[in-house]
Amino acid sequence: MNSQWLTMLMSKGMSKGIELEQNLRQQFQQTKVRLQSELETRGIRLNAADFAALLEEVSPKFSHAALSYALDKIRPFSAGMGLRISHLSDFQIEIILPSRTRNLSETHVMHEGAIITAAVEAAKNLWMRHAFMGQLEISVDRIEATFLKSNLGDFRLRMELPETHRELVLSELRDTRKSSSDCEIKVFDENEQTIGEVRLHLKFKHTPALN
Repeated sequence: MNSQWLTMLMSKGMSKGIELEQNLRQQFQQTKVRLQSELETRGIRLNAADFAALLEEVSPKFSHAALSYALDKIRPFSAGMGLRISHLSDFQIEIILPSRTRNLSETHVMHEGAIITAAVEAAKNLWMRHAFMGQLEISVDRIEATFLKSNLGDFRLRMELPETHRELVLSELRDTRKSSSDCEIKVFDENEQTIGEVRLHLKFKHTPALN
């Protein structure tokens, strides 16, 4: 996991939601202590970045909870939507868009704007896993959406990132510090019926970290 998310969460976002904060910190600390103890008995000591990456492999549930908390409390445009990351790997992501009042239209079905916001968050979170050291800016310059039906209940948005496409984009970022990508996010309801899809064109700009 890109450690910038976890650092931001622990340093800025934790001032909100005391009960959830304590729960996340307790989970993190317990996992951290167990992992450090296990490694040190084998004579292994890791730096902070490597330890954060290893922690995700050991406790993905905590990583998902931390990212979901960041989406709902830190990101200003999605704060309060209740977006939850239910699956995250190097090549796939699933975000749950809950059927809560602020996400619904006047006819009490999921608002199109809420679906698009969740799709943008899914794409950005999946790509941020592969960010280089430094600052990676991800912007959206084109959006196309198709909505097939409007069912009630929570929605699930899923995106896959083919390995060949990922490596092509990362290679361009290394060479020119700029690249772009077309992404397709599928939208499903609670019964796994297809609700629609959102297609995004993303632009990337990388600013390397100073030595």
